[in-house]
Amino acid sequence: MSNRLKLWWQERQAKHYLKNHWHLFADIVFLLIILALIVTLILVSRSIKLKVDTTPVEHISKIIATTTNESLVVKSEVASPNIYSGKPFDLKITLENTSGKNLTAITLSPAFATSGFTISKLQNQDETSNIKVKNNKLTLDKLESGAKVEANFSVTINAKTDSLRSVAWLLKGAYKENIFDYSNNYNLETLKLVTDLKVKAAAYYNSQLGDQLGSGPIPPMVGLPTNYWIFFEADNQGNDLSNLTVSAKLAEGVTLANSKTLSAGEFAYDESQKRVTWTVKKASVDNNRYQVGFEIQLMPLAKQAGLKPLLVSNIAYVATDAYTGEKLSGKLPVIDTDLPLDSINKGQGKVEK
Repeated sequence: MSNRLKLWWQERQAKHYLKNHWHLFADIVFLLIILALIVTLILVSRSIKLKVDTTPVEHISKIIATTTNESLVVKSEVASPNIYSGKPFDLKITLENTSGKNLTAITLSPAFATSGFTISKLQNQDETSNIKVKNNKLTLDKLESGAKVEANFSVTINAKTDSLRSVAWLLKGAYKENIFDYSNNYNLETLKLVTDLKVKAAAYYNSQLGDQLGSGPIPPMVGLPTNYWIFFEADNQGNDLSNLTVSAKLAEGVTLANSKTLSAGEFAYDESQKRVTWTVKKASVDNNRYQVGFEIQLMPLAKQAGLKPLLVSNIAYVATDAYTGEKLSGKLPVIDTDLPLDSINKGQGKVEK
């Protein structure tokens, strides 16, 4: 190797350096530049490495981490897993800091497994609680080490379609522990939507299409019979029902006539108690509207002159939601001779002499 360098030097000297010293000067300058570049690269490389190794942790602006060993424990509790779409229910939230450090900037955002549900209202029922509600999110500025806080909330969930009956949801949590940002999902108890059952009762002399159903004088007259039709209707949206029952009591001076119409179920009359009962053992949601109609006769008494006598009272319904097991019940207003839903005869209920 040394012989080759010596030979190269002799050839270079004979060819260039002896003829013109500028060649020698140019080569020396070129070599010095190369050496300077090499030294510069080495120094820069060492400087960068030194900077990375010695940068304090405090200078790192943000570290994001997701952990299963949570410092923040979130627990929830509902009075019942059965809820109604569009109606508020109570939700209790408990937050506990199990770490040895303070937690700050805590947010919990409700979210659903499907897009078929929305939260229309989320309200804190505890005015003194440090957990606040903002834009349907729960926020807490600080939770000290080992501390536990709880609050009760009123929540209203809306279903976009009747086909969605199970509500799977969670809280998307985020919080800060010193300089670290953590996030985690906290599953909430799956909820069930109770069916939307609406029961109505009304009296008619003429149907909604104008056909005459009743008979006798309108307005009613003392001592003369006037026949009306009473209709019970159940409109069910959501889940199947079992043992849907609507019952009522015929008022003084009212008797049950012979005619009736029935879309489903059984109709019975207890004459000793003047009580009518309509029962549908299974009301399928696929056929969500059920109806019964029956004819009654009013014989106004003298003491009822100038009054609007009752036709039916004590109207009540009960049913069981087959999906949730929820017991549904309610009472309906009494029905008199005023016929507010009869567009032809409404307001003509006062008995004449």
